[in-house]
Amino acid sequence: MQSEDDRRDDSSSAAERMLEEMSYQTDLLGRMLAEIRRANCQLEQVARQTCEAQNELHRQTALQVCLLKLLAYQVEVARAANPGLAQLLDCKYGFDRCFDLSACQGGPPPCKHVPCPDGRPLERGSGESRTGQVPPRRVKGAPYPPVLREDNPARQPNSRPQRIVPAGPFRGILRRSQSSDLRDVGSDDPGSAGLDFQVWTADSSVANASTNAADISGAKGGTVVLLSGNWYIDYSTDGGATFNTLNPTTIFPNTLAGGFCCDQVLQYAPQIDRFLWLLQYQQDGTGANAYRLAMASPQDVIDSNCTAWTYWDLTSASFGLGTDWMDYPSMSLGDGEVYFSFDVLDTTPDGITDNGLVVVRLSLSEIAAGGTINFRFTTAADSAVAWGSGVSQNTGNEVFWAGHVDNSTLRVFSWRNDSATYFWRDIEVRNWPNGTLSSSGPNGNNWFGWGFPNNAVIGITRRLNELWLGWTASSGDGGSGGFNFPHPHVQIVKLDIAGWTVIEQMQVWNPNHAFGYPSLATNSDNEVGIALGWGGGGSLNANSAVGFMGDYVVWFRNGSTWTHTRWGDYVTIRRAAPEAQMFAGFGFVTIDTNTGAGHRFDPYYVLFGRELREPPPIG
Repeated sequence: MQSEDDRRDDSSSAAERMLEEMSYQTDLLGRMLAEIRRANCQLEQVARQTCEAQNELHRQTALQVCLLKLLAYQVEVARAANPGLAQLLDCKYGFDRCFDLSACQGGPPPCKHVPCPDGRPLERGSGESRTGQVPPRRVKGAPYPPVLREDNPARQPNSRPQRIVPAGPFRGILRRSQSSDLRDVGSDDPGSAGLDFQVWTADSSVANASTNAADISGAKGGTVVLLSGNWYIDYSTDGGATFNTLNPTTIFPNTLAGGFCCDQVLQYAPQIDRFLWLLQYQQDGTGANAYRLAMASPQDVIDSNCTAWTYWDLTSASFGLGTDWMDYPSMSLGDGEVYFSFDVLDTTPDGITDNGLVVVRLSLSEIAAGGTINFRFTTAADSAVAWGSGVSQNTGNEVFWAGHVDNSTLRVFSWRNDSATYFWRDIEVRNWPNGTLSSSGPNGNNWFGWGFPNNAVIGITRRLNELWLGWTASSGDGGSGGFNFPHPHVQIVKLDIAGWTVIEQMQVWNPNHAFGYPSLATNSDNEVGIALGWGGGGSLNANSAVGFMGDYVVWFRNGSTWTHTRWGDYVTIRRAAPEAQMFAGFGFVTIDTNTGAGHRFDPYYVLFGRELREPPPIG
């Protein structure tokens, strides 16, 4: 006789099979609707062509009437023997000496084609990059006095709006992927899952209670690991086992623009054995602002205790932006180039003229040489829909970035390293939920409350000829009857860049809590890793985690004890070096300090990958 537990298991399996079948049927329905839409488009084209044919027939008929009149006129003139008779015939047939064929057009065309309401064409276009040049400077020894940290809620980065992605035409019903689990590195045995977390180091000493977002970046080169957050940089010379903390305002002169501000981004370029450090500087009294790009080798970091750097200052004037605010940087590596991007927030009265994303390309060999560097950059307005997005990681000979025209149309940009011209094209995706992002922790705080970067494509990496793009989507079904996601989650679209076709649209989601803020990278085994935020569901404080795409598991260690209404703007994952098959992840937990200040952001560094398996014995 079947036990009650067995019956429950059978019922659960039957329900799961039913849900999978329903999901499959829903996907088929979506494809049928897409085919119907394609057929409707073809019918609309037939209607347009029929209308044009009718109008052309109308014009040709009018011309033939005129030709018949002209022929009759010529016959009558030929029969007439004198001019007097010809003049009489002119009057008879209504011709004059300046005969105008425009009178034979037949008047207004009888047919006017009206396109279907959702017949908006997909856009393609290109732009020409512009050039700039900047000389180097050098520092060593951290000789500058520290500048008081500024937590000013009214300063420019904190007042920027979010970009609202509009609803687009129906492109297909959204089908869910397998849900992703949360697992604790300390208790859930990652070794049994074939994963190796070689290092996981947290630093609770750097992040005093602050209203600043915990924007965490980092990179690994040999035994040196760098980790940055708002207003500090951590460095390790023992492979990430221990860290020391520095204030960037003591390393560099604070005379650039309005002084050091906030966001920092780090990369390690193995091609030239250099760390690249991008720092953001705020507006001065005139509105001018800047980025500082610094370079040092791992040995420089060791020898100088992270204080010896060659650097270049790129101001808003360098990009022809006047006093427009530059914010929210990202950085990536190509074959022989480094790319960085930033948003432009227009400060003119209309507030929209220049809003968009600028992508900058620089030569790694010129940076390694330490002299004057030449750079190319794109026009912000061309990438208006990509505002808030980032540049593609591990990007090879071509860099990519993207934004949403609407919730069913991606605009993807590309720029080859041997060209001055960048291109874009629109790509249809299935409608994803683009409502308000909301997910509350136990204290009731919505960790998406900051709003920015909303649905921007901040996770993007190249894997051979595939481009993986990730962004945060809301709860809901995309407005077309697909799967109803119970919480905010991460949408991932995989593109074949050879033909610009969608390979797969998938999600990182969970029925009990939210995911968001994805960062993607590709290792030397062509696996895609992810770092992201998670939490909410009313019971989980917002945290961060790392994992491999396709495992449907993300890993964390030491949970947050506080949920803030501004969780942060980014966490980071990079290909490790020299362990290129592994990933270096950089995240944080939020800790309740119980001191009246509320909380602190504790950063961590993790080195992880697949467990290395012994080769099979010979013979």
